[in-house]
Amino acid sequence: MQSLKRIQWTYYTAIFLFWFGTALPTSLLVLFLQARGMSLFEVGIAMGLYSLTIVLLEVPTGGLADAVGRKRVALVAYTLMAATMAALLFAFSFPMLLLGFVFYGAGRALSSGALDAWFVDALQAVEPEIELQPKLAKAGTVTLTALGIGALLGGALPRLFAFLPADGTAVITPLAIPVLFSLVIKVVLVLFVALAVQEDRPVGAAGGWRHSFTEVPTLVKDAFQLSRQNPTILLLLGATLAGGLAMLGIETFWQPQFALLQGGNVENTMLFGVAMAGSFFAGVVGNLISTPLSNKLGKRYGLVAALSRGLQGVCLILLAVQTAVPLFIFLFWLVYLNMGVLDSPHNTLVNDEIPSERRSAMLSVQSLASYLGGMLGAIGLAYVAEQASVSAAWIVAGAILIVSLLLYLQVDARQRSQPHLNKLIN
Repeated sequence: MQSLKRIQWTYYTAIFLFWFGTALPTSLLVLFLQARGMSLFEVGIAMGLYSLTIVLLEVPTGGLADAVGRKRVALVAYTLMAATMAALLFAFSFPMLLLGFVFYGAGRALSSGALDAWFVDALQAVEPEIELQPKLAKAGTVTLTALGIGALLGGALPRLFAFLPADGTAVITPLAIPVLFSLVIKVVLVLFVALAVQEDRPVGAAGGWRHSFTEVPTLVKDAFQLSRQNPTILLLLGATLAGGLAMLGIETFWQPQFALLQGGNVENTMLFGVAMAGSFFAGVVGNLISTPLSNKLGKRYGLVAALSRGLQGVCLILLAVQTAVPLFIFLFWLVYLNMGVLDSPHNTLVNDEIPSERRSAMLSVQSLASYLGGMLGAIGLAYVAEQASVSAAWIVAGAILIVSLLLYLQVDARQRSQPHLNKLIN
């Protein structure tokens, strides 16, 4: 039997490699694709396809890890992630770009929770009464550290390889280096998981994959039936969709907008890395603020969510009209800080409304709402950005965020007037 120390070391190393490799290209990815000749609208379509792929696969793949083994599914997911980076390296055409983002979406859908479930099961197999919260909190710290380091290093790498051919003229160029390094890290991750992760639980029968997909209609039916029965959940799903729409619009367009503020100069790639890394740490600050703020407001989580959502929308509109680099970075971080404040109150509201036996299916539906919003935002806001400007697209997104705070206020009003109205009695 594995020791607790080895289980933790294996899991923390795996998630560090995963998020470090994921973060490496994020600070400059859109600029890299633009250098390859892609328009903002084409990038938006690719991001929309990524979200659509997750929408289509999120629920069907939800039970695969249970059916055929967490390690198997994680290996498939990480292999697809590596294939994504390989496809992007050679993405000189729109079809190749789309192929890369389909791989990306499939990998993200498959990786969702697979290794996390292995970690919890492995810990409890060694010590059934183990306190999970400290272990999971450490995992969160590892994740954010990996994201921050990856974003910073990804911003620095192109300057270290400035002697390479100009971007858009060859496969390996300065802006391609973070993608190449990400590919290497993903390959290392696949090898590490294959060798280090020991899964003692029996995997499903050969038909496990097929059986999991046959359960999808029942899962979706139950989840949507619960939504129809519970108006609070419908309100929260609407807020989730609006948040996904706006946030993917920010993630897709901030790099070209930031470059525009610098006169189109993208040579100072380290500044992009600092901006991206800072957004992750701003999210941490938002999470820290969330608890005392919720306590101060009497644990009215709907009100806390409404305030943070409204501030997020205001900050995004101010970001859209900003012309000074320091203020742009500051407002960019504030958008993510407010997202961090919103996260735990929103999730508390959702989980309070879901019976335990339906929790997995309902959380998958919430994920679907987020990625559906992301798909609509990536394509719709990309069209606005292409026809008008990124600033115009962000103003639209900011307005949507501000309007969506009304959904949280309705949740707060329902809970204050009839606190048990939305609960399903088991």
